[in-house]
Amino acid sequence: MPRGPNGNRETGKVLKATIEDIRGIATRCGLDAIGATPAWPVPVEPATAARLVNRAPKDLGYLAARLQKRLDPGLVLPGVRTVLSAVIGYGSDRPGVEALTPGTGFISRFAWSHDYHVMIGAWMKDLCGQLKREYGAVARWYVDTGPVFEKAYAVAAGHGFVGKNSLLITPRFGSWVFLGTVLTDLDVVAPPSGPTKDGCGKCRDCQDACPTAALEQDYVLDSSRCLAHLTVSDRGPPSPELASRLAGNLYGCDICQDVCPRNIKAVKPGRREFAPLPGLYMPRLDDVLAMDQKRFLSVFGETPVRRRKLGLLQATARLLKR
Repeated sequence: MPRGPNGNRETGKVLKATIEDIRGIATRCGLDAIGATPAWPVPVEPATAARLVNRAPKDLGYLAARLQKRLDPGLVLPGVRTVLSAVIGYGSDRPGVEALTPGTGFISRFAWSHDYHVMIGAWMKDLCGQLKREYGAVARWYVDTGPVFEKAYAVAAGHGFVGKNSLLITPRFGSWVFLGTVLTDLDVVAPPSGPTKDGCGKCRDCQDACPTAALEQDYVLDSSRCLAHLTVSDRGPPSPELASRLAGNLYGCDICQDVCPRNIKAVKPGRREFAPLPGLYMPRLDDVLAMDQKRFLSVFGETPVRRRKLGLLQATARLLKR
């Protein structure tokens, strides 16, 4: 059974803070917005979570292995009372894949700069450090990698809603956001955000634009078809049949975001931290195919692309040249 919240493990006292105080700290740490919600109840039904995990491709099997922790944050941080959800906008005015020139490939916006896991991780670590110094709180942070339902807690904290493309959509930044999550024994007093109204309505622009029909069902992403999965985290080479549906994407895919009306109107901060590194904005396919491991690391080593093996990246480049 899920473990209910209790006091600080060291003092036995309940540590309290207001959301206004936490927002001030978050701003100093470089975060654009932060919200808070109680760790319990977990904002995902267990049956729904199990169903989604069972649909995941085999290479995402770690989701099932850590499902129990996702459903019980007390297993991750004993004494947890609050989940803090941080938002960082990374939108850019640079054109997307529609502006590709012949012989080039598109790197998704999330991956064309320094690895956001590292950058935002440093900001989240700073936030946790300040919570400890100012309140004596115990806190644990994650950026995409922890056993926590990040999007669900972000919705519960009032950041936005999950759209038909399965992404969190915020009023200010659209879906061009990175999420950071903190579990803490600090009791953060915040007014309830209330239910988030679905902002998609009858719009299906993302579904109609998806080149692989990975969004056929409303609010459900078929990862086995999604280019963002097939060209980023799939451990096998891309299928030759994928060549006609890559739509110019070498690593990742932003198409469902590019066409979203919420993103067209969204604030695009153009933060220098997320500007493309040299060679990352629409690289030439021949340059990618000519790379050896040393060159690959010199170009992509500080970005998320480094996690994709050179041979797999080049296999995608070859398909794009067909």
